[in-house]
Amino acid sequence: MTTITPNYYNKFKCIADKCKHSCCIGWEIDIDDITLEKYKNLQSDFASKIKSNIEFGDTPHFKLDNNERCPFLNKQGLCDIIVNLGEDMLCQICSDHPRFRNFYDDFVEIGLGLACEAAAKIILTQKEKTTLNIPAKIKQIPTINFREKLFDILQDRTLPLDKRIDNMLCLVDGQLQTNTDWHQVFSGLEKLDNAWDEYLLRIKNGIDSSTPDNSLDTSYEQLLVYLIFRHFLDGQYDDMFKERVLFAVLIYKVIKTMNISNTIEELIEIARIYSSEIEYSDENINTLLSILS
Repeated sequence: MTTITPNYYNKFKCIADKCKHSCCIGWEIDIDDITLEKYKNLQSDFASKIKSNIEFGDTPHFKLDNNERCPFLNKQGLCDIIVNLGEDMLCQICSDHPRFRNFYDDFVEIGLGLACEAAAKIILTQKEKTTLNIPAKIKQIPTINFREKLFDILQDRTLPLDKRIDNMLCLVDGQLQTNTDWHQVFSGLEKLDNAWDEYLLRIKNGIDSSTPDNSLDTSYEQLLVYLIFRHFLDGQYDDMFKERVLFAVLIYKVIKTMNISNTIEELIEIARIYSSEIEYSDENINTLLSILS
């Protein structure tokens, strides 16, 4: 099957113990069937530790400790499975993160997710325009072709970013609602991290992307392109293409309003926590799309 990735995809490398927000903390770590069989066939003292830390059931997963840490995340912030057995013995979810995969009839798209601070830094600090390695035959698919037009509009750097956003909304005949209490909406969604509540307080008086400082426009452009790349094509499943464009604009405005320091460091952190809170919950995304419809 044809695989489509963005031009920055191969730049990612896990920063392991240098990570401030380890993906080995706070997330349920499911074990796929193939890796589970590998673990069952291991014979060693370390194998016993692995087996004793698996919660078997409909979806086997590692037992997190009282601090929601993976039992194999050591004090140095490294993975004991990698240290003792090598990366080939990681379960698929650990090998994949922070990559996401969107499957379609003729191709699969693989990208880096913002929930990882290292991936978010790659995406949001990239200066060159985002491109996708799309074969000519795939590029002719109407939804792919239309998304390329959205990319072209968003990455037309001869225009101010807000003008580009207006042009994109005109293309889909969409307009973001101005009378919605987005603070209330986001506060009512499923939450993982209490730190998200603190950021949500910053949109209590509304969302406003207007600012005389355009120093981060390229980073916000990359954010918008990422959101369109990750979410737009899923509109083929629910015919909510316009709503997914509105979703991208909404998230841009929310994150920009939250970034009161207007620094790339805070932007990366807000984007990371946004992704963790929203993009890994189908329920949260569907709620927002429904409100935007």
